[in-house]
Amino acid sequence: MDRLLVLALAAGLGCASAGGLRLREGVDYGTEQRAVWVRGPWELVTPSTDIDEVIDQLCPAVMRLSDARGHDDGVEYCGLLYEGTDSRFYASAASPLSPDPPVRSRTKRCRMPVAVRDAGGVRTVEADFHSHPWPNSPMTPEADTAARVQRYSIRVQFDTTCHVLKFVPHLNEPVPGELFERVGRTWRLLRVIPVWNKVDGAIWPPFEAP
Repeated sequence: MDRLLVLALAAGLGCASAGGLRLREGVDYGTEQRAVWVRGPWELVTPSTDIDEVIDQLCPAVMRLSDARGHDDGVEYCGLLYEGTDSRFYASAASPLSPDPPVRSRTKRCRMPVAVRDAGGVRTVEADFHSHPWPNSPMTPEADTAARVQRYSIRVQFDTTCHVLKFVPHLNEPVPGELFERVGRTWRLLRVIPVWNKVDGAIWPPFEAP
């Protein structure tokens, strides 16, 4: 997609301000019966037949959003990666909806969407993604790797430095969970979560993002 066209579409997503682009509740994301939905596809991310090419675009796109780099005063964003009816992978818009009131805090959460609204059709949801508004922010068992928080086959997380992590939980399979980091165009295995640790998602030994 032409860069000027991408920028024009991005401007249409919301008003640009000192805090960044703002997506529109009720148009780009919202709730229905307490569940969060997100609009797809997101114009800032070009679809691809290779899901990794879509993942590589997520952090730069999300970091353009309002307060995505705001540290303790920032916002965590959540969205979905899905396969369309044309067999290409797409990213949804990112939702800032949180179960917590906005306060200055080292703990941020966004409510993970459960559905994509795409007029072109959705074949399957493959992954969820979320941002952290700080640098050097690893995944944690409580919020990221425990079995109770898994809904999809892949979980992607990134921080303000665009250090990208991928968790493959292998939920309900008798194989270990796997935690990777993106290095160039490849995934490097960081940790294996043994089958007996998958319920609580214990990462051992614990690590800090480089």
